[in-house]
Amino acid sequence: MTDNSESAAQAGRNLSEILFKPKFDYPETSQISNSGCPLPELKDPANLAFSGSWYRPVYRFLWAWQGANVMDVDEALAAIASSKGARTRPQCLDTVKEYGSGNWIYEFSSKAQSRAVKGREREDQGELKEAEHQYRMAARYFDIAAYPRLRGDVLAADAALLGQRCYRGMCRCAKDLGVLEELEFESGGRPGQALLHLPDRESVHPCVVLMCSYELSAISFWSLYAKALQPAGIAMAVVEMPGIGMSGKIAAEAGRSPVLEAAVEKLRAHPCIDSHSLGLMGVRLGGAAAIRYALLHPEGIKALALIDPAVHTFFADKELLNSLSLCQRSLYANRLNLDAAHWDLVIPQLRPLSLREQGLLGRGRQSPVPCLTACFKRSFASDEDCRLLKGAFSECKIERFDDSSFSKDLAGAAMRAAEYFRERLL
Repeated sequence: MTDNSESAAQAGRNLSEILFKPKFDYPETSQISNSGCPLPELKDPANLAFSGSWYRPVYRFLWAWQGANVMDVDEALAAIASSKGARTRPQCLDTVKEYGSGNWIYEFSSKAQSRAVKGREREDQGELKEAEHQYRMAARYFDIAAYPRLRGDVLAADAALLGQRCYRGMCRCAKDLGVLEELEFESGGRPGQALLHLPDRESVHPCVVLMCSYELSAISFWSLYAKALQPAGIAMAVVEMPGIGMSGKIAAEAGRSPVLEAAVEKLRAHPCIDSHSLGLMGVRLGGAAAIRYALLHPEGIKALALIDPAVHTFFADKELLNSLSLCQRSLYANRLNLDAAHWDLVIPQLRPLSLREQGLLGRGRQSPVPCLTACFKRSFASDEDCRLLKGAFSECKIERFDDSSFSKDLAGAAMRAAEYFRERLL
């Protein structure tokens, strides 16, 4: 066979693969856990990075802090915004129906895949620092692609899985920042995992156990560890909320925080962790789980840091809940197996998650665990929540972050929490 005939045959095979490749009709993200309600009117949307033109929030500053390249992000956003593809919601730029050019998951996954290939090439060449850099950006872009990580969003789940693989590649190449382990535990007869960052395996380390919110995944806090905790010799274990990611097989329960309880119990037995020097950190709904654990199991907990925590008001204030964007509504409805289109039916299902409703706050007794709470301008934590926390902890400091955006507030509050842990754990 001549070179030309070989080329023709290869072209034929490629064309056949394109023509006969199975096609799957996956639902576009904004349709999941939402049977078709109109977009709610947003109040002060800039503070939370939501706008009427986007279904998802755009956290450019936060993504950059977490390791993204702003030029890559802007290129992806521009491709999404300029797409001529049909949209599920014409008013929302990031709801292009088909998986291809202009689709949110596609554009950020494409950026991620390009970086992942470069990372593998650099790792094979022994250029570990550059490989770490490329893997970090790949993990970040896959994570952005997967947002808001709704159950039933198959393409987003694939992106999240690839993001975890790139994150492991990044940690594998970051030789000067210790080692990454997967902490396996079981809750309610179902398996879960947490990511455990250790400065080294030769020493015993204090550890911060970080409970994510539903808006953030386990791979969202590398900068916190690399810039603030690891240099001080502090380990970090990151636990995801039930029903998401590495805790995806574990059911959410209103009366308990089973994922955090199971993860900390397993962590206490780790040979490189000082079980008498643990810090708890909770973000938003993860804050509710951290508070509950600190109140019920204070032994060995040297400090609690809360970032924009959901305490009572978020679960019970109808006006606040009605101010949430459709993306946020879908996110919370999704975890409860409900439909965001029937938001009036979802709201009552959130109330049992309130720590006051569960009888944990406002009961008179105070925990000896010192607590730092970071509140934002439009915070999940109201003044009433702050009073409840001050009544629950004998030492409770409230700090307010009133920057121009949720992104900057979250990054600043996370670094302040790291400073707090360095003061309390060392």
